Amino acid sequence: MERMISKFYKSVAEGKIYGVQCKKCKHFIFPPKAGCEKCGAHSMEWKEISGEGTLHFFSSGNLPPKKFAEYHPYAYGVIELKEGPIFFTQIEGLDVSNVKAIEEQNAKMPMKVKAKVKEMAGMKIVIFEVAK
Repeated sequence: MERMISKFYKSVAEGKIYGVQCKKCKHFIFPPKAGCEKCGAHSMEWKEISGEGTLHFFSSGNLPPKKFAEYHPYAYGVIELKEGPIFFTQIEGLDVSNVKAIEEQNAKMPMKVKAKVKEMAGMKIVIFEVAK
């Protein structure tokens, strides 16, 4: 598992975002895991993601993790990748200045988003931004 995590973050540092696809059932997983969530197989193949996704809803919190406190406030939400996986991550391009703004934008969901690699807190991470 350590090797998989290492490979994932090395590719992110190079500006590439990968998931894995099960060789047995073709289920796509992001972030990468050593085994298939669908069939349990452990034969996975690395695949670069398209970066295209759909934001289903988002919010903003008052207590960000200490490492990311200087970036507060920021949006985080539920993304469904074009390839299928659903996960929770940071989103750029949304107004999180007040509850009314968040409610109004959530009423317009779903919204198209695009993945990007961003340096935050001394590390490169995968975030999404609202597609223009």
